[in-house]
Amino acid sequence: MKKYFDKSDNFLIFADLQNLMFKHDIKLINKNIIELFKILKKLKKNLILPTFNLEFPKTKKTNFDIKNIKTGYLNKFLCKKFNFKRTSKPMYNYALYGPKTKKILNLNQSTAWGNDSVIGYLVKNNSYGLGINIDPKIFNWLVIHYCEEDARVPYRFYKKFYGYNTSTKKKVIEKMYVRNLKKNKIEDGSKINKILIKKRIIKVLNLEYLIFFYYLWENIMILHLKI
Repeated sequence: MKKYFDKSDNFLIFADLQNLMFKHDIKLINKNIIELFKILKKLKKNLILPTFNLEFPKTKKTNFDIKNIKTGYLNKFLCKKFNFKRTSKPMYNYALYGPKTKKILNLNQSTAWGNDSVIGYLVKNNSYGLGINIDPKIFNWLVIHYCEEDARVPYRFYKKFYGYNTSTKKKVIEKMYVRNLKKNKIEDGSKINKILIKKRIIKVLNLEYLIFFYYLWENIMILHLKI
């Protein structure tokens, strides 16, 4: 695991801890989350958490309250426990911690997945995705959206979403390269994932080497975000 930490300064963290919560005490889970944070902080890494509010298109409202984070317990816990900074976009919002926080916060973010977006920055700056208890079949989706927008695929189009941020008391807007639902296409990245796993771009790591995780996590995956 350490060799991957040495390769990059940027780590986008995904986690799905629901199954673990049925098997382990929540205090043990929290202890592991804090340990992971401390390791990355000590190494002066940039932590990027997806703190997406996917209900924004329906509610037209957002704020920086953790109840609006729809991407799982780990992200909510870290944002509540530590002093993460939040990006300004209402739907594809991120929480940031580390030396490059200010630089990432200042990205233009003209679209959710474009070259000047957070994911665009990570792709261009040799970043890694760290997936904890994530199904490898769905682990590549965010970078695929970046590729789709970069290639201007014909089954997507640009759409703007408008609303209001009750924390900043300002109107907000987010432009996305959305899928055309009328084309009745099914989003399935399984074929791409098989290729990525075969080429070792997505790597599932053996837990026996992850001593500092107290053997709690059921799987850890590393995805190189560089295209």
